[in-house]
Parts: sequence; structure tokens; C-alpha cells
Amino acid sequence: MTIAMQLVGGGAVTPVGLNRAQTCAGIRARMARFEDVLRNEPFGASQPVARIPAHWSLRRTPIDWLVNLAARAVREVVNRHALDPAATALLLIPPESFRSEAFDDEDLPASALVTLAARVAAKLGSPFAVTAQTPDGGAGALATGLDHALRLLNDREVTHVLLAAADCYVLDSEFTRLDGARRLRTPRTAQGLTPGEGAACALLAVPGTPFRTTPSPQAHAEPTALLLGWAGAHESRCATSDDYSQGRALVDAMRTAAQHAHTDEAAFSWTLSNANGERYAAWESTLAHARWYRSRRARLVTVQPAMSVGEAGAASGPLALLAAAHRFANVGRGTSRAMVELASEAGGRAACVVAPLGAPS
Repeated sequence: MTIAMQLVGGGAVTPVGLNRAQTCAGIRARMARFEDVLRNEPFGASQPVARIPAHWSLRRTPIDWLVNLAARAVREVVNRHALDPAATALLLIPPESFRSEAFDDEDLPASALVTLAARVAAKLGSPFAVTAQTPDGGAGALATGLDHALRLLNDREVTHVLLAAADCYVLDSEFTRLDGARRLRTPRTAQGLTPGEGAACALLAVPGTPFRTTPSPQAHAEPTALLLGWAGAHESRCATSDDYSQGRALVDAMRTAAQHAHTDEAAFSWTLSNANGERYAAWESTLAHARWYRSRRARLVTVQPAMSVGEAGAASGPLALLAAAHRFANVGRGTSRAMVELASEAGGRAACVVAPLGAPS
């Protein structure tokens, strides 16, 4: 198959790293930066979270914090590659729309998530050729974002796309919502998620397209991974419903992604998941793997960045691509394919086949 897209570089800011290199190395080393914060409701209760150390002024409002996170991750890529904004598209994946109340800004008449991409571009001060965001957000929106990015690249509107996402669960309103559903990790709920926050940005291009950059002695290329196929699906029995998922939508996404990549199930030697430690995610992942991975294996290595950065929501999508490329570059040169599997709270599912640079397509 013709390679769909190349992952040329990226940027990230998470609890275990303030750039891509630190973050990916931290995930590979299984580092964790969890701490306890005090909740407002119930007042004084201790809550374990994965939080990024930052000055209080950057967290003035939840939406300001998202903008600052996304801008930092995007700026890392733009500066490292000295990208020409006139040939660059900024495509943002926001948090899921049903969570918009947690990020509403009192200074804005409507949900701040609607204008998140524009606010990030304004923060950066870069006149990107295209500034857009996916219709809905969450980790499962990665497939929609990759579809949009490929259309922009194939139409030759731009030579490279910045696919970015930012999210935050370290908010009192999210503690209350998740705790009410017994999904939050607390002393009474061991199999719950640990709230996290972060942003990630993947730099995408199609093979053979020359980059348009601005003159800079700092500009250089990074190790590249190949995105061979991806797909999305919707799970009706999602984490916000009253039923447990049987993994059918996730299996559909993985099967379709593998078909697009012309890759047999037996070729996958490891997988990368945004499973976050809660019972629902473990249930779905176990059933999906039993249905999809049918070939005999001594073991199926599974990488879970949430063990290091907590539940990162929408940021889990681009971050998974960066973590996969990092693993290929450092410990996975002998493997030919990895399956990235992602699940959003509200039912979005996505899968992406990733291969190392130089792998047969």
C-alpha cells in the first residue's frame, strides 16, 4: 500500500515532560508524577492526580489553561522545524463537547471550546494557512483529525499539518462528575481513572512533499514513523451509558484500520492504548483483544501512557502517535507494525496502524 502519511515530528507537554523528548522518554521509562490535591467537594478530601507544574497565572481559567497547553506543544514543533506558517495547517482536537461546561469562560457568550483552535492560533501569533478543529473531540476523534489532515495534504493546500490536542481532567467539576459515576480513583474506588492533563502535537506530511521552512540554523528533522491506515467507530455502550462495552466498536475500528493498511492481524507485535485504569476500560480492552488478536503470540506488549500521565482525554490521540514513534526509534526496530487503539468517554473509538521508518508498505 502507498504510505498514507508520515509522522515527521511532534511536541508535547505532560506531567512527566515539558517537551516531546522528555514526555516520550518518561512514558517509555514508566515514570509517573502523581500527587494529591485537596478537593472543594467534599471539602478537604484528598484526590490523586497527574498535574503539570505551572505558574498559577497560566491556569487563570480552564480554557486559558487549555490554550496555554496547546500553544506550548505547537510552538515546540514550529520552532524545531522552522515551519512556514503560510504552508502550514493547524488542526485541533478539543475535549469532548459534552464536557464543555467544565471549560466555559464567563467572558465568552458561548462555549469556549468552539473557538479553541482560533484562540490557540492567536496565542501563537502565527498566520496559519488553515486553522480548524474537529467537530467533536476526545481521543476517539483522532481518526477524524487524520482524515481531515490527509484531505488538506492531498489537495495541496498545505505541505504539512499540525494535528494538536489539549485536555484537562484536573478540575473540581470533573472530580464531582466522575466520582458520582464511581469512575474516579479514590480510597473507595480502586479501579478508577486518575485525572491528568496535557497537550500533544503531531507534525504530519505525505511522502515526497518538500517542506517550506523559514531560514533557521536550529531547523532539523526528527525520526519519522509511518501512518499506514486508520479508522473510527462509535460505541453505543460507552463509559457514560448504563451498560458495559463488549468492545465491538473498537474491534471494528481496528479491523478497518488494518484493512486500509493491507496488514494482517498476525503482523502486529504490540499495541498502544489509552486505557486509563478504570474498570470499564479494562473490560472493553480485554473483550476487544480477545475478539481481534486471534493469532498465537508468546505475549502482546501493551503500552499505556495513562500509567504515567493519567487520563489525558483528547491529548491521548496525538500523544499515542508520538509514543509509538519513540518506541520504534528506541526499542522496537525489530517490529514492523503497532496498533494504536483509542477510546473516548462518549463513544468515539479510533485505531491507527503505525510502522517504523523504512518498514515495507
